[in-house]
Amino acid sequence: MKNIDFSPVETLDELREKVKLSMRRGKKYKLDELTFQMDHEVVRLPPYHCQYNPIELIWAQVKGRVAEKNSTFKIADVETLVHKEIDAVTPEDWAKCGEHCVKIQEEDFVKAGLRDDILEPIILTINPDESSSSEDEDDNED
Repeated sequence: MKNIDFSPVETLDELREKVKLSMRRGKKYKLDELTFQMDHEVVRLPPYHCQYNPIELIWAQVKGRVAEKNSTFKIADVETLVHKEIDAVTPEDWAKCGEHCVKIQEEDFVKAGLRDDILEPIILTINPDESSSSEDEDDNED
């Protein structure tokens, strides 16, 4: 555990920022360096959010095409179909899937912001140091 101090009234965005600030800096990977040298950037997705990853859509597309064309159900034939369908994936397919994933991610960020705006006014903070009201004491006497 990171033992990050937080308040129950903080918004999701505020909590995310605290977590981000607590993460170690300076950890470098060879892959990042190699891709940077080739004018590319590695984008790491949040864990458990495969819907943000275009390769998931591409893989679903390939599997669907293989299933459609599979008539023998022999492993060698399926392997041939998989290779053929992977080779058939176009840059346009990647672009379309990438745009779709960006759209989903942006929608989720908007939803997270809206959720914070909706929940913030109804979050109750219970302070155990507060003494009970006289109404509570009257109820207990009955």
